[in-house]
Amino acid sequence: MKIPSFKGVISVTCTPFDKSGNVDNKAWSKHLDFLIRSGVHAIMPHGTTGEYYAQTLDERNAGLKFVAEHVGKKLPLYAGTNSARPVETVELSNQAKDLGYQAIMLAAPFYSLPSTKELVAHFRFVAKNTDLPIILYNFPARTGVDMNKEFLEGIADIKAICAIKESSGSFARMLEHIVFFDGRYQRIAGADDQAVDAFLWGAKSWIAGASNCLPAEHVALYRTCVEKQDYIAGQKLMHAMMPLLYLLENGGKYLQYVKYACEIAGSPIGTVRQPLEPLSADEKAHFKKLWDAMKSSSAMKLAA
Repeated sequence: MKIPSFKGVISVTCTPFDKSGNVDNKAWSKHLDFLIRSGVHAIMPHGTTGEYYAQTLDERNAGLKFVAEHVGKKLPLYAGTNSARPVETVELSNQAKDLGYQAIMLAAPFYSLPSTKELVAHFRFVAKNTDLPIILYNFPARTGVDMNKEFLEGIADIKAICAIKESSGSFARMLEHIVFFDGRYQRIAGADDQAVDAFLWGAKSWIAGASNCLPAEHVALYRTCVEKQDYIAGQKLMHAMMPLLYLLENGGKYLQYVKYACEIAGSPIGTVRQPLEPLSADEKAHFKKLWDAMKSSSAMKLAA
């Protein structure tokens, strides 16, 4: 098994839906082209931003196939294959392998709330029954389960589990990874509003949902911090982006805001699936105000 060296902005692509709520492949193809044209470094369907939890298994398999065929060899492909049912995770992961994806990303199974011991057993089961490198996705606010130090120690011998996207929002957890697991797991920026901090402490990649609507800005921030190692300029870029990213991370309507922002950015992809509902007019107006302020900032103009 070849373990990738994860680098750059990995865009967790939204799943476009038409007015009837069906997956809109025509809009998806245009959106993927928009992301590629904007310079992102890799594509990942069916992460949280892709609303995988609101799709059938058939839709998810079809989505993996569609993205793989459309992107082809243009960029590396990684797949979100999480499910509440481990056997579905294995099925989706093996489908991804057959389609040419180079790694999978997995959070804890949601709703069931496995103990640390049970979570270790779950990942051992998946790793044993799939043949792709695994990126851990720690997002306890969504799954109800924390991938803590005890868990990371429990699966440390599984070479296929090679990286972690830390989205707990805890800066202390980021430092914990440096102190206890430096060199064991590739660290990937996860909380968008902490990207500069993650880069400063050694992350070489950013799995980013907001890159759907701000791909060029994400790439500019990555290049400034990771490639140029210019953290003063990087802080200025992040300062300009922070009000918008903070709203996305803390405003309670992440998916709705990202999809609305794609429309503003010129890559419309429809709205969210039930049980979520679209933004109100007031919410859109507030978001657009922050968007315009960010776009007109001197830091963003210099990065363009």
